Amino acid sequence: MEGAGLGIVKKKYEPKTQMKRLNWTKLPARSIAPDSFWAKCKEDSLGTDSLFSSLSTTFASKAPRKKADEGNVAEKPAKKIKELRVLDAKSAQNLSIMLGSMRLDYEVLKKRILTVSDELEQSTIGSLVKYMPPGEQMRQLVLFRNSYDTLSDSEQFCVVVGAVSRLGERLNAMAIRLKYDEEVDDVLPDIEAVISACEELRSQSFLAVLQLVLLFGNFMNAGSRNQQSFGFEMNFLTKLNNTKSVDNSMNLMHFLETAVSEDYSEDMSSFSTDLAHVHHAAKVSEDSVAKTVSALQKSVAQVKNELKHHTKPEDPDDRFGVVMEAFVTSAEARLDIVNVRFSKMKEEVKTIADFFCVDLKKQPIEEMFTDIGVFMDNYQSAKKENEKRKEAEAKKKRQQEAEKEKQRKKAKQTTKVQLVDINAEGDQQGVLDGLMEALNSGSAFKARSGNSSRRRQRSMRRSGQNSELPRSRPPNSQAENLLETLKAEA
Repeated sequence: MEGAGLGIVKKKYEPKTQMKRLNWTKLPARSIAPDSFWAKCKEDSLGTDSLFSSLSTTFASKAPRKKADEGNVAEKPAKKIKELRVLDAKSAQNLSIMLGSMRLDYEVLKKRILTVSDELEQSTIGSLVKYMPPGEQMRQLVLFRNSYDTLSDSEQFCVVVGAVSRLGERLNAMAIRLKYDEEVDDVLPDIEAVISACEELRSQSFLAVLQLVLLFGNFMNAGSRNQQSFGFEMNFLTKLNNTKSVDNSMNLMHFLETAVSEDYSEDMSSFSTDLAHVHHAAKVSEDSVAKTVSALQKSVAQVKNELKHHTKPEDPDDRFGVVMEAFVTSAEARLDIVNVRFSKMKEEVKTIADFFCVDLKKQPIEEMFTDIGVFMDNYQSAKKENEKRKEAEAKKKRQQEAEKEKQRKKAKQTTKVQLVDINAEGDQQGVLDGLMEALNSGSAFKARSGNSSRRRQRSMRRSGQNSELPRSRPPNSQAENLLETLKAEA
């Protein structure tokens, strides 16, 4: 075949045997761009005789017949395919595939249907419901029971199980029985989660947090069209992260978490744990629950109606009436619980929607739960980030204090060295000048002078001398004495 506009002719192969087909979607030649991979593809260069021989052997549509050895008798003739009497080819094929997966004797399967056996799994019953021929074809096939051996496998199966009265209706009822409890077990926890979440949204801790957010908003919106608001839509709670601080180091959610943890902990800090069912409720659609409850009601009614046709079993193995009567009794009891709790859920949803001024026609209740769930997640993230920031700030403060202490000790040591190392070699003139200035001003020896005066007075009293002392000594003399004392101590 030649590619349009490409000047390329694809090689035509002629296998010696009929090959299995590859079900790909062939690209039209006109859609092949000149610079595409397909235009440049040279797959025929990879072909070899051994490759083609291997392909022919491995993927022939039918296994090649082996040549008979000399002396062997002629090959057995192929099994004759039985002609379909009632079923079309597609229906017969589907039934054959289903029966091949079941691997059950037809009579055994028939008995399991009659006895409503638990050995029949939900998937098996589902396949039977899906692939069994319509009632009219089943009735036609039953008429061929005297020509059973001439029928195809699929039609033989239909003749056997078609003897079961109201087969399609039985199978539908049996399918309902097998999946009913599972559906109830799925929907009840969803209903309870919504009821609990509605009750939790009225917790004092959560309401206090909402009040705090409203306070923030009215304060920050002063002078704008949003000032003095009475409330806000719940989706605003998901946007607190968008309001950044002046230095961009935090956002309003960080600020809210800090305020709750440090200033309002007693009233608000438990709100996240108080809203334990909000995340579950956010995944529950009220419309979906309503459809499920309605389907359960119809299923029970359908089985009850079918039981009216099984008051007098025709087959001694038929236990449909007994088994399904017991199922209906149990199913109705569970359905009563579902109906009561679903009514309670609808009441709670309306109550909480009115409480927060939510228009359920514009916003389904699950959207409100979703917004609150996102708010809770953001709050917890902000809490972790605040803790990390506080730890970093505390670490930085400790490092600064340690550095200050280090500098203080260094300065003290330097001062001590300067005072003591007066006799050290080198130029000490600057140090001595500073010391002399302090001594001359009297600030360096006030305490020392006072102590020395008191000691001299006590000494003079003991010796009987006059306790009157001169008012003061010349500063230079005092400085010289102090220097001498420091030298002696050094």
